[in-house]
Amino acid sequence: MSGGPTTDARQHSISPPWPVVAGQWSTAVLAALAIALLPLPQLLAAVGLTLAVTLPLLNPVFGVYLAVLSVPVQDLVTLPGGLSCTQAAVLLALAGWGLHLVRARTWQTWGAAGTAHTAPRVPPARLLALWLALLWALLLSASLTPYSRAEGLKETARWGGAFLIWLIGASTVRRPWQIYGLAACLIAAPTAEAIVGLVQFATGDGPPTFRIAPDSSFVRAYGTIGQPNSFAGYMNMAWPVAAALAIASVRLRGVGPAAQLALSAALWCAAALLLAALIASFSRGAWLGAALGALGMAAVLGRRAALAAGLTLGAGVLALALGGAGLLPESVATRIASISRSVGLFDAEGVTVTPENFAVVERMAHIQAGWRMLQERPVVGVGPGNYSIAYPEFAVGTWYISRGHAHNYYLHIAAEAGLAGLAAYLALIAAIAARAVIAVRATSATVARSVTVGCCGMIVAVAGHNLFENLHVLNMGIQLAAGWVLAEAVVRLPATGGTAAQLGASPANVHQGK
Repeated sequence: MSGGPTTDARQHSISPPWPVVAGQWSTAVLAALAIALLPLPQLLAAVGLTLAVTLPLLNPVFGVYLAVLSVPVQDLVTLPGGLSCTQAAVLLALAGWGLHLVRARTWQTWGAAGTAHTAPRVPPARLLALWLALLWALLLSASLTPYSRAEGLKETARWGGAFLIWLIGASTVRRPWQIYGLAACLIAAPTAEAIVGLVQFATGDGPPTFRIAPDSSFVRAYGTIGQPNSFAGYMNMAWPVAAALAIASVRLRGVGPAAQLALSAALWCAAALLLAALIASFSRGAWLGAALGALGMAAVLGRRAALAAGLTLGAGVLALALGGAGLLPESVATRIASISRSVGLFDAEGVTVTPENFAVVERMAHIQAGWRMLQERPVVGVGPGNYSIAYPEFAVGTWYISRGHAHNYYLHIAAEAGLAGLAAYLALIAAIAARAVIAVRATSATVARSVTVGCCGMIVAVAGHNLFENLHVLNMGIQLAAGWVLAEAVVRLPATGGTAAQLGASPANVHQGK
């Protein structure tokens, strides 16, 4: 009889494992030394670096946040060993996830309470299998390429980084505050990039080739990404989530009026900046992708789809009409009118090149070169990352200089990784899109539903924009993969009362995603 209470007391007074205690004491000692010895500027830098390193190790969710935030600055700072900021962030997230797995196992062994809440969840088996199928197809193509295996492995590693962020996020992002934090990162980094792009556009700070017209003082926004089209793709990975949350913030309940006003103003401002930067990029493919993204968001909203879709289509028709009537700035009207020429197919070798059609003919030459690569090696392609290396061998006419991609990502991945790579990629995107639609229908909570609607818009916008560009460059796939995590986290969110309240709805209005 006397043994029962003693056993219970021991279970509730168990000390944390010694690695946790040692880490806490070491951190405290280092912090004290830094405060005592370092000047203020160095102290602030040290604090920032310490947080960037330690937070992902304490909780891998912060590693996912750091990776997302690092995308715009990945090429601005080179770390020891030649690592970019984004690569270092992914490694920190991976290390934190590994420690998280060890801690969860240790706490379970020690019998600590709350293990069920801290243990990582298993990602959806179907999505995990499709990710692995894509990576396998890329590795197979890289190993069989007659060109550069190093480039093949480098491109595969870039996809591997996006996969790790998805895997870590899908297994650890599970609470409302983690969902909010990830959504904030997905919006904040592109918004900062949008501001940089808008300043470039307004001040004309850019290469002469980025001028929107020969006699114009404005340049196409390109940010730190370096290319207007890729910059615009980055905007398409953020504005749908910002816009959906901005609309939801007007109807948000459970927060004070001042907090709601501040949050709503911040979200509307972010959405406006992102869309303005998208327009300032003068990327025709991005404009079409954004229109498709808006239609995608409307389509998942059920009965409201007709009105939203009608407004979107009406805006497109109005823009074309205004351009034809000469009521838009000439540079904008010319850009809109050229969209129809960009979607047509023709033989680039037999066209007389003029200043007006140069960009369209060059784009078609790259598309034809990609098609020739696919015809030559239909199963495994020329190898990931080897499009430019193989390009001179498959060039059309006198277009011997590669611009880096086939101006259509679906053809591009087919040319580089063959039909096997294309099939794996399409299957993954289709499964992700289906999962996002399930997430929309799995909840009626205001914030949760808006997050998933925004994710659907992002997926469709990127898929549409990829018809004209390659948006899986410069580790932007990490931003995209984190958006996929966001939808997955909502669809698997427990339907508890506390969770429902934090997501802006009563428990009765929240439904469990299956």
